[in-house]
Amino acid sequence: MTIKSALLILTALCTLTVTAEATSIVAIKSGNDIFIGTDSKVLIEKDVAITQCKITKMKDTYVVFSGMPALPASSFNAYKMAEQIFPGQGSIADKLTAYDKATSGKLQEAFEKMRTSDAKLFSRWYTEDVQNRVAMQVLVAGAEKTGTTMAMLEYRIMSQKNEPVVLKSFRETFDKKTNPNKPTILFLGMQDGINVLKKSKNFLNDFDEVSKINEWILAEANANPSRVSAPVDILKISPKRAEWIQHKEQCPEIEEPAKGHHDKK
Repeated sequence: MTIKSALLILTALCTLTVTAEATSIVAIKSGNDIFIGTDSKVLIEKDVAITQCKITKMKDTYVVFSGMPALPASSFNAYKMAEQIFPGQGSIADKLTAYDKATSGKLQEAFEKMRTSDAKLFSRWYTEDVQNRVAMQVLVAGAEKTGTTMAMLEYRIMSQKNEPVVLKSFRETFDKKTNPNKPTILFLGMQDGINVLKKSKNFLNDFDEVSKINEWILAEANANPSRVSAPVDILKISPKRAEWIQHKEQCPEIEEPAKGHHDKK
């Protein structure tokens, strides 16, 4: 794959283009609603494929990973670290800052260990184009007192292949209400098929969040069936509640209203 990673801002449309291992994620902020869609394929040891819900509920915050959040032959586990930070108090931006501080050094050490012990595996993350050297991404979303927020944290490998690994983090936070006719859209993970589909027509015409998420992720599944597959899970986060639009049985139950908007009597 040779897909550039860049943040493009055209009118009010924001599109983040990146690559990652065996995941396709689309997040849309439309008005004060957030829609998160993911595929279901996860590759575990020796590239064995399993079906899994990729949207994780951590109290009132929803977290999705792409890349390699748990590295072989390493004690690094991004999920465990997320479970310690995201259910806590504070804004999504503050928790993402704390997560970055806790994670970046350990992730860098884990990738350096991979580089020196398993060059073949490391080569999956190393490309000549530095914008494609995505080690890991974290998408975080939820409802706060001022409305809904979604944020993205990305780690890229900045060093040369024969040098000790150096990672750099990039992040974006979207916490303002948008024009539903000009939504903010993040594409994370694999998107070869999505990019082809986006070029074929104006996707903002007759825009519907759910149908577009399904269309894009299924296009990616058709383009890269060994890495991405249905079913597509879609979560909607509104100021007063979060709900599944579509999901499989492995997805977490959602029982309480979104944070900061419990009904008052």
